Amino acid sequence: MSTLVVRHSLSEANNRNNYGTPAFGHADAPLMPEGRQIAQNMGLELQSIYSITPTRTPAAVSKMLRSQETASEAGFIDITKYEILNEVDTKLPYPELKEAIANQQHTPIALKAAKFILDNPPKEQVWVTHGLVIASLCEVLGISNQFEHFVPKFCEIRDLPI
Repeated sequence: MSTLVVRHSLSEANNRNNYGTPAFGHADAPLMPEGRQIAQNMGLELQSIYSITPTRTPAAVSKMLRSQETASEAGFIDITKYEILNEVDTKLPYPELKEAIANQQHTPIALKAAKFILDNPPKEQVWVTHGLVIASLCEVLGISNQFEHFVPKFCEIRDLPI
């Protein structure tokens, strides 16, 4: 079976200008206006490339606002929230996490989370989740080298064999 896994869109939690502020990394940080447009375009891409009609297709999302808003902006109506799709708390300070990502190094916590997701996958064909979750899923599936970016870009769609 194939699952389309999408990274959420640009939000105040990912706005590098917010580093050091309460919005940076916050679970309830909303999408930025540019992020809303990116998510709407992703919804169109799902239709044109993958024949997914968001208004008629259920989507799994994390319990974090940015993934929920991404799905809504893409056109999804039937949305189910899953805690297992939340961003992984690696326990690393941001500068160390940023360096690990730049060096394409997986953290043990993220790999463990990915394995748990694969053992308990949401039933929906489309998942909207977080970059490190997706990178770790790809690593556990043994397909990391198939993608240009270690962590997907905002609203990047990956067709994973789940």
